[in-house]
Amino acid sequence: MANGKKTHHSGYVEFNGLTVDYIDGDVAIFDNVRDLSKLYPLKPMTNLLAVCSKGTLVLTVNGRDSHIAESDILFCPPNVRIDNCVVSNDFECKILCLSDHIIQGLLRDKINIWNKAVYVNQTNIIHMSQHCKEDFGLYYALVRSKIARPERGSSRELVQTIVRALLIELCDVLKSDEGQNEEPRILQSRQLFNRFLNLLSNSEVKRRPAFYYAEQLNISPKYLTMLCQQYSDKSASEWIVRYTLDDIRYYLADLDYSIKEIAVKLGFANASHFGSYVRKHLGLSPTEYREQGSWGQALDSGAEEK
Repeated sequence: MANGKKTHHSGYVEFNGLTVDYIDGDVAIFDNVRDLSKLYPLKPMTNLLAVCSKGTLVLTVNGRDSHIAESDILFCPPNVRIDNCVVSNDFECKILCLSDHIIQGLLRDKINIWNKAVYVNQTNIIHMSQHCKEDFGLYYALVRSKIARPERGSSRELVQTIVRALLIELCDVLKSDEGQNEEPRILQSRQLFNRFLNLLSNSEVKRRPAFYYAEQLNISPKYLTMLCQQYSDKSASEWIVRYTLDDIRYYLADLDYSIKEIAVKLGFANASHFGSYVRKHLGLSPTEYREQGSWGQALDSGAEEK
């Protein structure tokens, strides 16, 4: 594996001196992490998956204690605060860090499942069945085999393809676990927030004012804002930007569409207005972004929400 000491990469991950077993700008892997005291206090700018293969872990995420045991997966969205880690002597864990860019790119058709399960709860702990545990082991072994041979030029693409397959499997697990053990009142408000995300996901033109979506849900814009803050620590406007940028990246990656056609398809008044929006949120013109041939790995992920 390609090991190296890193402290920062592309604005995504603070590694705090831990050895990074794999990193490509959008994906980082820590293999068999034992000393988590080097990690906290941690406020990762990535989506974080921690898979416990042995022992136990207790940590505080945004002020709430979480208990992880063998065969558990901890899901965390970006910008949560992790501290007070306590591990058993036999603790073993693998950590997968994924940028928002790669999550949006790899999970386009299942992104709502991810957003609901991970952002709504701020943390989500799922216990893997024996079948799921075996599948994860196979995916992980396959990833290791690809990154062990970095001389192959397509290793990055192969790793991301394997990670996508793993994420799709995990989304199925997250969906089956959704809403279990919740009080009816909490579940009702969560479902309303989920409906907002569904509206966004299913609308071809997503860049609309927040009050438009509030009207569709028969609630006030103020209540929609409250729901978004409660379940995701993001405003409705930030979610609208997030989903709009997801569509922009998707269509810019498809060379069958011209810049003008994309602008019209996504509801912009003209190509000039579209270009200004892309520059504001992605730091490049649509043509420049398309020419760089990636999902914006060199950009600061925080810029999207401004």
